[in-house]
Amino acid sequence: MNRISLRLLFAVLLAAVSSSTFADQTELVVLKTDFEKDGVGFDAADYTIVDDLSFRGSRSLMGEVNQPNKALFIEVPFEGKVGHKIDVSLMARSDGGSTCALFWRVDKTKTPIARLKNVPTKKWTHVSGSYEFERNEKGIIQIAVPSSFNGKVGKAWVDELLITESAASIDDQWPENVVDFPALTQDEAGTMWLATLERPKLGRAICVYRLDGKNRQRVASFESPDITGVGAPAVAGLDDGCFLVFPIEQNDRWRLAYAFVNSSSPGKPSYKIIDSGGTANISPATAVIDNRACVLWESNASGRRGIMSCWVDEKGAGKVRQISERDVNSYNPSIVALDNGTLFAAWDSARNQSLDIYGAEWTKGKWQPERRITSDVRIERYPFLAATGNDVWMAWQAQSYQSISVNSISEQGIVVAKIGTKGLEAPAGFFELFEKGKDKLLRPRISFDPEGRLWLTARESGGQNKGWRSLFWVYTGNKWSDRKYLDERIGRWRPASMLWNGGNGFAAVQFDDVPNNREQQGINEDWNSDVRIVELPEVALAGGNPLETEALEMPESEFSLPAAMDMVAADFPRQKMKHDGETLSLFWGDLHAHTDLSICGRHWNQPGHDLFANRRDIEKLDFCALTDHGYDFDNYRWAYNGEQTRNNHDPGHFIAFLGQEWTSSKNPPYEGGIHNLYGHRNLIYEDPYYHKFHDSFDGNISPTELWKRLEGVEFVTIPHQLADWKRKGKGNPPTDWTEHDEHHQPVAEIFQGRGSYEYFGCPRQASEGAPFSGSYLQDAWAKGIVIGTIASPDHGGGKGKAGVWAKEMTRESILAAIRARHTFGTSGAKMLMRLTAEFKGGKAIMGDKIARPKGEIKFAVKGGSLRNIREMVIFRNNEAVFETQIGKKEFSLNWTDEDPPDEDSLWYYARFQAVDEELAWSSPIWFVKE
Repeated sequence: MNRISLRLLFAVLLAAVSSSTFADQTELVVLKTDFEKDGVGFDAADYTIVDDLSFRGSRSLMGEVNQPNKALFIEVPFEGKVGHKIDVSLMARSDGGSTCALFWRVDKTKTPIARLKNVPTKKWTHVSGSYEFERNEKGIIQIAVPSSFNGKVGKAWVDELLITESAASIDDQWPENVVDFPALTQDEAGTMWLATLERPKLGRAICVYRLDGKNRQRVASFESPDITGVGAPAVAGLDDGCFLVFPIEQNDRWRLAYAFVNSSSPGKPSYKIIDSGGTANISPATAVIDNRACVLWESNASGRRGIMSCWVDEKGAGKVRQISERDVNSYNPSIVALDNGTLFAAWDSARNQSLDIYGAEWTKGKWQPERRITSDVRIERYPFLAATGNDVWMAWQAQSYQSISVNSISEQGIVVAKIGTKGLEAPAGFFELFEKGKDKLLRPRISFDPEGRLWLTARESGGQNKGWRSLFWVYTGNKWSDRKYLDERIGRWRPASMLWNGGNGFAAVQFDDVPNNREQQGINEDWNSDVRIVELPEVALAGGNPLETEALEMPESEFSLPAAMDMVAADFPRQKMKHDGETLSLFWGDLHAHTDLSICGRHWNQPGHDLFANRRDIEKLDFCALTDHGYDFDNYRWAYNGEQTRNNHDPGHFIAFLGQEWTSSKNPPYEGGIHNLYGHRNLIYEDPYYHKFHDSFDGNISPTELWKRLEGVEFVTIPHQLADWKRKGKGNPPTDWTEHDEHHQPVAEIFQGRGSYEYFGCPRQASEGAPFSGSYLQDAWAKGIVIGTIASPDHGGGKGKAGVWAKEMTRESILAAIRARHTFGTSGAKMLMRLTAEFKGGKAIMGDKIARPKGEIKFAVKGGSLRNIREMVIFRNNEAVFETQIGKKEFSLNWTDEDPPDEDSLWYYARFQAVDEELAWSSPIWFVKE
């Protein structure tokens, strides 16, 4: 046996890698060894080369650990380049259940690449993983084997070790613009066309390219200084050229723009408008018959979200018709043209406590009545249609969540089926492709190649904090290919559309360099995004075989949307009250919701459009704000955040607020800075066009400094996670209550997904709450801070609701009521909470701050819940002064404080708890000596 201690070779290899320009190659071998020859060196002094066991040949590398929670490490120093990737591959074997893990390590931070528990004892097994560099960085490729972490002590052997670095030529230079939302089509002449949404440094544009294989040449760019927002484009092929349709925002209205594009189009052509009613006309889909385009889209013209249809030709746009039911919300249309000259359309719709796919056929010159296509218990969304001959196939998403956590998707699956005359018919063995509970897939696309094979693409989660990779399968006869990646680069959830040009297939895949960890905090240069045209690889499955199908039988699920909606009391009736001669209505909402833009929950938090739909249709809320972290924004993502907020706003029906989370956890992020400051606050803006996001990590910014920077802007800040003590306050520090402003910070979250922050030892206290008083909401009140009460969920959704008594359902009115603290919070379900007071000379409602009256104060509490209310408590200066058992769903109680104590400030609030442990807390009423 030979002891390994040679390190010179690694220095040579590292120098070779660092000097490579990848000009004429896409892969470089960093290290390759089968341990058969001397002179193979790396930093692995605790290992030996043995000649009694090998995968191939006669030798391998062996190590041994004799204690629990120990590991040996093979370490390879490496300098990674942004846009490049390392692939690590080896064969491993153990004598009794060792663990093997691959890491990329920078200083003390390790990022997992791959892990294998229980390395087999009787056979060699392949271990591999990849790491993509989102920035230039020096570190160590670390291979931990043998390891008794989550494994057993003993020996392990390594053979056929290979490390490569790769990069496609397109990765060496990012485009000047952010390139996003690709759409592909092909005209009758065989020319391929690509449309993308692009963000120049100042502005926004829809660009159209002519494709020659994987190469593209820009033909047209649609942009205008009066466009304040733009949405994802849709394209369809004409005889010569393509039809393009895309949403644009002008004068606070979203409408559809369209154009006919070919090789002779001017570089900056004009566009026309489909003039439809409503303020939001988005998510277009289109198909062409005889050079006439049929356009479908989502619109709020009828108040609810509906699916509209319009025919367009060179002469202009025809009459707009709604083809979905008018009294329900419908979204995300898809359309396909069949060989017989008919069209088929599908969309997802919320009705009767169910979220399913509906569709309609265009035949005999008109749209036929809609019909329900799917009926599974899951949330079914985003249909995509494809046709082979006159057969219509559909792919869609099927999702579910646990308990009350509506925005924390636990099951993220996809389905494919043919829409047959007797129902849905799935390809044989479809659900055997996935590992139940682990695969998180979304935005499927399907296509048929010239040989009749079915191609399926989807985006797969790269992990909790990462984005989405694009993968594919192929089906022919009754066989599926193994899953493979179209591109291993990580991007957003954007679907990968496909087309066929002769015998060659192509897909358009979005990718970016958005970070997948929290190391890149503080305002940085904008991150990059691009679209790659990928040639679809050959597959071993022979084409030409008829596709076998069987009646679609969805896997069993314990999910129940009616039960989930009942948990949050979605159908709780509207409440009203009189105050100061005006009628106030109770509006329910959520002012703390994260989407997939937040890196800390990308694989379970929904994209913004889906989150807004969940709030409308599942929880039936009146308002919502997206509050992704300030450090997760750049200029493009902030512009996108504003656009999806505005185009999900339904005046008079659903209020969408522009928002963000101002996350002050360890300011500033440079070495030697003061850590764990201030706490977390949500920023809610009245103006949905506010142009700038704010990041507490951009230097040592305090809330007071933030408020100064926002002078002249209408906004509120809302502290949350008030008394967190996870890792003794590191990462999620408790709120610094010395930073307060009654106008700018009128309310705080008493409850969110982590639990209650009412006081130390309170009912349903947050599990990560501090084990001592000082930062809870009652502590703030005791410090003399006047701040009201709301609740909102944070990442999980469902847990936490904000109740607001406002004059009307507008952004201005709701924010005015929040500033007045006419608010309360619940732990998840909609409830009624109303606290009023009468005294000599006046009246008050919860949130009011008034001069201390003389004499007694009479309080009235009104409450309501879909469950029996167990008890109600009135607190004075944080002490319970009145408690009573309720035992019914509604109550109205009076209590008089006949002799209020002679203190400079008195505050009173009410809390009740239902039999299902759901809670409601009012904002206090303050009586203050002048």
